[in-house]
Amino acid sequence: MTAPTASGTMRLTREGDVVHLQISGALDIERTRPMLDRVEQVLRETGRAYLLADLTQLSGIPHDSRRAIGEWNKTHDVTAAALYGANFAMRTVTSLLFQAVRLIGNKHFELEFARDEAAARRWIDAHRARQSGPSVDA
Repeated sequence: MTAPTASGTMRLTREGDVVHLQISGALDIERTRPMLDRVEQVLRETGRAYLLADLTQLSGIPHDSRRAIGEWNKTHDVTAAALYGANFAMRTVTSLLFQAVRLIGNKHFELEFARDEAAARRWIDAHRARQSGPSVDA
C-alpha cells in the first residue's frame, strides 16, 4: 500500500509477521492510523508483529502521532521494531517515543537501530528465533 499525503509518501508492506514501513516526510496522524491498523491486523492474525521501518527520509513525528502511538500501545503489544537509516535527530525522537511505549504499556518491547535494511532484517530474524526458544528434536 502506497499512500501519498500532503506531507509526502508512505508505503506499508506486509511480510508474514513483519510490517515494513517506508516513509518520506513526517509520520503525521493520517499516516499513523493506517500503520497502526496494519500492525493490529498482523497481531490478530499471527499473535506477534514486528515493525521494520526505513527512516532514511523521515522528517519528524508530530505530537498527535506520538500521542496516538502511545495510546495504541496501551492495548497492543508490538513484538519489536528494527529501524534503519535514521539520522541522529530521528534516532533520538524515536528512542524517546519507544521509551514512553515501554513505560505506558508494552514493557517487553524491544527496539533496534540498524545501519541498513539487511541488518535490520537479520536482527528481526534473530529476535524471532530467540522468542521461539530452542527447538526440540523428536
